Amino acid sequence: MAEIAWAAPGQVQAHFVRRWRRLQALGLYRRLLREPGRILVSTAGSADLVSLDWAARSCGIGRIPAHKVCLFVHWLNIKPGKARLYSTIARRQPELRILAPTASVADFFSACGFKTQVVPYPLDSADHDARHEACASEFRHLLVPGSARMDKGFGHIVDLVEEMAKRRLSWPIIVQTSLEHGHDKDLELTEALAKLQSCNYKGLQLNDKAMDRETYRAQFQGAIVIQPYRAASFQDRVSGVTLDALQAGSPVVVTDGTWMARLAGKYKAGIATSDLSPSGLLQAIQTIMDDHAGFAQRACAAAADVRAEHSARALIEAVLTEN
Repeated sequence: MAEIAWAAPGQVQAHFVRRWRRLQALGLYRRLLREPGRILVSTAGSADLVSLDWAARSCGIGRIPAHKVCLFVHWLNIKPGKARLYSTIARRQPELRILAPTASVADFFSACGFKTQVVPYPLDSADHDARHEACASEFRHLLVPGSARMDKGFGHIVDLVEEMAKRRLSWPIIVQTSLEHGHDKDLELTEALAKLQSCNYKGLQLNDKAMDRETYRAQFQGAIVIQPYRAASFQDRVSGVTLDALQAGSPVVVTDGTWMARLAGKYKAGIATSDLSPSGLLQAIQTIMDDHAGFAQRACAAAADVRAEHSARALIEAVLTEN
């Protein structure tokens, strides 16, 4: 297992092997529930709720005590039977607290019987001063950051690059093509990746490896970030990429009717479009290019607000509160 660099207070202990994570989590929760201190599950899902319930009942605790466990749930993927499952767990574990970045997620879990609280999505803002000074840089490239996924509009990106090649455009474009676990079995995504790799566009750069923090951050400088995400999936779902873009002073092209569109519109730091065809995306990009300095300045001005509103302090305070 790779060594983890950690400069903040406390210790990081590498614990999980992906293949055995769920079994390992059950054992870890059993141990932590018997020890003093509080537990924050920072990327919680259904498996964590089930494991915590099982762990508490199997280790002799039964009901998890108040103020012991908080679960931060980024987003919902509602499937038949999930509400019923969550309601059953809430009846058995009424002191489990659900923290969520949007009201719709919090409302869903509240309706299931959990104690909930809306907490802004925490943003990594280390070294922000140096980046803030440089965030109004001139246009360098188009950027599609984050792992490749169809619900994040990867098919639209492939079509966009093909159209740019047809029109013989010269804008550089960087596309991250690394895959999240599970998405490597998506046949539609595999076909889209092959199509992009065979695209004859001279300005195309593909990044197929997961990046370290500094490399990831650096690519935002001078970028216009393209996010043609699926509207139905991201209507009220937070995007860390959009937050990273605004923190770096990068204008964005996003799908209309989404959380990202509302954030970009608040600061007039991007273009929201419902036309995700190549022509629609190119028109949105051109609109930003026509006033790149203005869009970049507004994105840069938004950076301080974004850092303050999405500070990790709110999450820590929610974990430590006894209300």
